Amino acid sequence: MKFDSSVIHKPRSQPALQRGFFSVVTFAFWLAYAYMWLPLLTLFLWLLGVRTAVFELYLREHQVEPFLLVSLPVLALASATVLIAWAEYNRWRFRAKDRRSAQPDIGKHDIALAFGSSQEIAQALSASKVALLKMDDAATPMGVSILA
Repeated sequence: MKFDSSVIHKPRSQPALQRGFFSVVTFAFWLAYAYMWLPLLTLFLWLLGVRTAVFELYLREHQVEPFLLVSLPVLALASATVLIAWAEYNRWRFRAKDRRSAQPDIGKHDIALAFGSSQEIAQALSASKVALLKMDDAATPMGVSILA
């Protein structure tokens, strides 16, 4: 296959079958990379006592605790219900209040005062899209060059 640098900038110019194949290969290598981290993850979890927790909760009597089968889904459902209720309450509470109102425009005189510059520099800055601002050592605007 001939090297095409436009593929780097436009991946959609690559054929779909080739793109899909490379995606599958990339995913397989990411899985292999993650698999290599499993011994370290196992050591970390063992140091935290996760093996002991699994043994105490599941393996001691060779069966799963019925209380866990009921309580964990109930706790997850209760947490989801509380979070959804809180979100709906906030949506109801702030439904008619738009706190993102438009701010008034600032005049050129205020811009010049904030910059510590002349009125001409403020007008030139507001009239241009791209400008080069020349400043002195005290960071006071001294001049402006309008760029095309």
